[in-house]
Amino acid sequence: MYDKPLVSVIIPTFNREKLLPKTIDSVINQTYENWELLIVDDKSTDDTKKVVMDYAKKR
Repeated sequence: MYDKPLVSVIIPTFNREKLLPKTIDSVINQTYENWELLIVDDKSTDDTKKVVMDYAKKR
């Protein structure tokens, strides 16, 4: 499908609901197109999961 290698971006997170949208948008807005984003949440107690799920629904 792509002739460029797949780049995996891994974001570890814990209670970063306010910073996560900027981080995710930074990955989405890159010019390189063949990437995957993996977000690893360490049992956040804020709305980190909701932020991630909202982005997942858009894709």
